[in-house]
Amino acid sequence: MIDSPSSQDHIRLRHRHLEKIAMAALNVGCMLMESGAKAEVVRNGIEMVVKGLGAETIAVRIGYASISLTVRDGGDVGNTISRLLQVGHHGVNLQLNNAARALAVRASQGSLTPEAIVEEVAGLRKKTPKHHWVTVALATGLACASFGQLLGTDATAFLPIWFAGFIGQTIRHFMVLNKQNVFAMVTIVAFVSSAIGGLISQLVGSVTPEMAMFSSVLLLVPGVPSMNAQTDIMEGSPTLGSARALTVFMVLIFLTVGVALSRYILMRFGAYDQLLNHGIVHHILFGGIAAAGFGILFNFSWRTVGWTAIGGGIALAVRTLGLDAQWGLAMSSTMAAAAVTVYVRLLYLLPVYVPTGGSMLAIAGCIPMIPGSGAAHGIVGLMTFASQHDNYDVALLGSSVASMLSVVFTIGGIAAAITLINEIIKRPSFPTL
Repeated sequence: MIDSPSSQDHIRLRHRHLEKIAMAALNVGCMLMESGAKAEVVRNGIEMVVKGLGAETIAVRIGYASISLTVRDGGDVGNTISRLLQVGHHGVNLQLNNAARALAVRASQGSLTPEAIVEEVAGLRKKTPKHHWVTVALATGLACASFGQLLGTDATAFLPIWFAGFIGQTIRHFMVLNKQNVFAMVTIVAFVSSAIGGLISQLVGSVTPEMAMFSSVLLLVPGVPSMNAQTDIMEGSPTLGSARALTVFMVLIFLTVGVALSRYILMRFGAYDQLLNHGIVHHILFGGIAAAGFGILFNFSWRTVGWTAIGGGIALAVRTLGLDAQWGLAMSSTMAAAAVTVYVRLLYLLPVYVPTGGSMLAIAGCIPMIPGSGAAHGIVGLMTFASQHDNYDVALLGSSVASMLSVVFTIGGIAAAITLINEIIKRPSFPTL
């Protein structure tokens, strides 16, 4: 039996409507992905939009570079359509992420049309408040300098690291705007920032110029992607998690290339380190400052930045106590991450709404514990060992491998603690309107 022209036209119209639903949901999903959400949140957001628009989700495939979606008409099992949308630059933007979650909630209530959703997504991308790039660069430099204090640099190196971080973030800002290759950007920023931080630290008489070099590039350490990578794998999205993990590894490689080059140049001037051991109050203070600085980098609102600083202080307090009790870096960091996640979960009990972005506030509070310098030390050590031709330094190999293992176990412990606490103390990933 041949369908009549009117029947065929009706089918086309329904397919076009399904296409609009799919594209509206994909636009929301891509905005969530690009602003730092994990796979589960992206999937839930897409499904909420599809359901609110009167359709059913058949399948969602979330990849690193694209998201595909198959939907069907809620009243017709045989009427389906599949669409794919490319994901843009991956970043962390809490205010945009919260706006996308709120949009998904409103769409799930059936009060919006597909066209209105697409239009609002475009508007949110343009109108969501952002900190001025100078403010972000200053905050990022301050965060790097605070990291340096946590890693044992002396007070003399504080301003050089701050300045180096400021310059590095400025370069990154304009290279991202010009859509330069991410890995080329990482190498250039790592070289310039580490060279500035190390050289100025030496010139002003710092006894920790090498650690100043590593501290100056901690703005490049992909803390949130590394956490999301493990969380995605743990929550059933191994393909996306593996892609994120590989990207994190590549970023660390290119970061190390930039630092290794500047280190090779500056070490000719006789740089050496005498790291300092600071007390718990010092760690709480600079842990909070570092977390707040990265909160600004991640476009947290000013109110949320304050909560993030408290989280960073809690993290460093627990980790310092753990290290003093001889728990080791990995276990101390794991317990600290658990404490910060509990703190963030308790914020839901406050009479005022605190936009935590799911786990994003907890991750920002844990970022001062990410052993970025340990990863760089390990990779530089392995590169140095590989360049030796006759007399291999076995001790160097052992220390480099130990540094890399410490990084893996520490990051793994932090991500596991955040995920487990989130499972035990469940809170909604999307706001209630």
